[in-house]
Amino acid sequence: MEQEWQQVSRRRRGRPRNEASCPRIARSKTSRADTNDNLCAFSVDQFAAGEEEVEPVPEVSTNKQMQIIGRVRSIADVLRDSLLLQDALRVITDHFALNAVNKSVDRDVEGVDTEEATDYSPTLVGYGLGSFCASSSAVHQLGFLVALTEALGGRQSEANLHCAEIFDPAMNQSDGAIAEHFQLKVIQENEHGRRRVASNTVFFMPHCGIALYQNVLACNWGPAIKKLVIIGNSFSAYGDRLIGAKERGEVLLVSVLPYLDEVPLPCGVAKRHDDFSRYEAAFNDLSILRFQPTVLDRALRDDQLLNEKMATVAMTETGKRGPSSK
Repeated sequence: MEQEWQQVSRRRRGRPRNEASCPRIARSKTSRADTNDNLCAFSVDQFAAGEEEVEPVPEVSTNKQMQIIGRVRSIADVLRDSLLLQDALRVITDHFALNAVNKSVDRDVEGVDTEEATDYSPTLVGYGLGSFCASSSAVHQLGFLVALTEALGGRQSEANLHCAEIFDPAMNQSDGAIAEHFQLKVIQENEHGRRRVASNTVFFMPHCGIALYQNVLACNWGPAIKKLVIIGNSFSAYGDRLIGAKERGEVLLVSVLPYLDEVPLPCGVAKRHDDFSRYEAAFNDLSILRFQPTVLDRALRDDQLLNEKMATVAMTETGKRGPSSK
């Protein structure tokens, strides 16, 4: 499995840690399942290169699939009115101007202007959720993706059907059946984050590795970057972890911070909720990230060093598209 699919998260501020000054870095959702192992070492290189095999996740029975589907459905229902979903929707709606109303001339009624809503909801792409058959966090994150898909899908007409896609190298056929139950299209090839967007797109990438985020940014750097929003790890958190100036300068996620609008997201439920710990594990350290057009234009025009870094990552063989490792 590409190290870029490695899961990264950190604990919320104010919570005690088992080991001091250790960001929590989980090996993968499928290997850790619901454990809370802490790793003290944090290295940018470990996310940028190298491969490891994905441990096959056993298929589950149809009955078990239905149980997981029921759990996903209940989580999506809980999140429907949550601040997690509402905050994400607010940024997405604003960035893509989903409530914009364009005036057009009605050709049938001369001289009369009619208002016509242009509400084209974005494509959703879910990367790195893991196996729903092996991870509670994956199930909760799928619940959020389902809730987000339904919230955006309800905004548009039958003629502009919503599109949501999903991929993780650990997904098996049972996972695919669960995703397809919610009308999510399973991506058949490991894109390594190198998807070039042609229309408005939201990438849901909870706790993915640095390389995957960098590939998404680099392959769309330019005018296309205005067409995407990322729901994923806080980029500023990476900057907090990297003390050395040399390290900070080498990581694209840090280099884009001056041009990035980052909104932290809550975990979805109150602390008094019976399953708070599971929601927190699934959604801790998440932010919604976007580039404001005017600020981005300045970066594209004036920040030659950043533009060169993006071009280098976009052309590199690391993370190049290849066969799925699932």
